[in-house]
Amino acid sequence: MKKVIVITGASSGFGCLSANALAKTGHTVYASMRDTDGRNAPHVEAAAKFAKENNVDLRTIELDVASQSSADAAIQKIVSDNGHLDVVIHNAGHMVFGPAEAFTSEQLAELYDVNVLSTQRVNRAALPQLRKQKNGLVVWAAAARPEEHHLILRRTSRRRPAWTPWQ
Repeated sequence: MKKVIVITGASSGFGCLSANALAKTGHTVYASMRDTDGRNAPHVEAAAKFAKENNVDLRTIELDVASQSSADAAIQKIVSDNGHLDVVIHNAGHMVFGPAEAFTSEQLAELYDVNVLSTQRVNRAALPQLRKQKNGLVVWAAAARPEEHHLILRRTSRRRPAWTPWQ
């Protein structure tokens, strides 16, 4: 069954790979990223090229996870265009390497904002729609190291278990 999926942080890496793979399986996929008219414009063009070459429904959308208004606008546009939203994949994030004392409190606060609080912003925008539909899937993707990639799934449907680990 074809789903409408939004993936945060899909300009490159796991997000881009996931967007391409899900679009190839027949889903409508919104590869979200910030600054689509600026530094990520080449990624927008690459997604459009991939969609055309593979005849898939892969779309890009402006979504800055650091901004509630941006998250609200992106989710509203997706729902307006499709009438529903089925899956939210939280992929946006930053990773830092080095000893803890090498980072300022401000740098760690920014990291926490992107890696933790950003999911709450997107959830605030998307979960009311998923509840209204009485169905939906929220996925958190996280990597401790590039070679370790674990997913935690959260179903919003009452017919399924609340938390299901998937490895």
